[in-house]
Amino acid sequence: MADSIGDHYRQPYNWCMDTVDFLDRAIVARIPALVKARLPDSSGRRIVEVEASCEARDYDGDVVLQEALLGSAASFIATGHLDIDHKSEFGMRLGIPDPASYIVGRPLEVTKGPDGRTFVTGQIAKSRQGVLDTARHRYDELWEALQSDPPVIYYASIYGFPIDYDDCGSNPTSCATHGATRLVIKSIDWRSLAFTRTPKNTSLQSPATIVTAKAYIAELAKAMNPAPTIALPNTMQDVWAHKDCPHCGVGAVPSLLGYKQHFEKCVGFTSGAAEVSAHALMYRRMMDKYLGPQRTTMPETVI
Repeated sequence: MADSIGDHYRQPYNWCMDTVDFLDRAIVARIPALVKARLPDSSGRRIVEVEASCEARDYDGDVVLQEALLGSAASFIATGHLDIDHKSEFGMRLGIPDPASYIVGRPLEVTKGPDGRTFVTGQIAKSRQGVLDTARHRYDELWEALQSDPPVIYYASIYGFPIDYDDCGSNPTSCATHGATRLVIKSIDWRSLAFTRTPKNTSLQSPATIVTAKAYIAELAKAMNPAPTIALPNTMQDVWAHKDCPHCGVGAVPSLLGYKQHFEKCVGFTSGAAEVSAHALMYRRMMDKYLGPQRTTMPETVI
């Protein structure tokens, strides 16, 4: 089964006109609902259950109607897939090797629940030999995490293209009926459901969060390439070590502005940290000038 999942369930977006259209039209809806794993059945299948959607308004005022997902359930089951963090969808754009390896299973059933809630039953892949290998297969890693005691917490996230929706600006009646303030999504081309450990909204009591595919890709890229951590100075000695710079030559003609720019551009400090460090260094230079270096030697003074 696992050998064919990536090829069989990955469908091309033939109807998209261009990349901008694709990124602007697709949405990702994070659902604050836990993924649950059933005990393996007699056939050894790995079955998971998840609440795929509810009609609660999200932070931006959008509502995805239950009928939107139910109306796309048949095509989702036939051609959709389950993956990790939607990386099978966007991995190529982020330079992730082998994005299809993030596909971990297929949907089996979409069920209508009470209070506008929609549930999905899915099957997680496994090797034909039935050997668990978390180092090689992401589906094994996911299944082992869900089976651990206590289980690792995963949340759900759906991905698709809205087909029909009401804009609250032009159709306030529909929005008032469903509690939306921006959009009511009435129909969607549902492509995949992802398991994620890092949703923007981690509170189970809070509503879903709906974002564009473009915004989601930006978040993924930021998570994959976090800003480097810059060690800030702890002592006056640390600051004093930057009194001269071979790159910008600030030590030749020292000034408050020059040192601020030095700490920002040459050292990588934030604007605030650069300003504080520049003031500290200029104060030390001033004290050296009027009192002499021996009177102002404070190598362990914490700033």
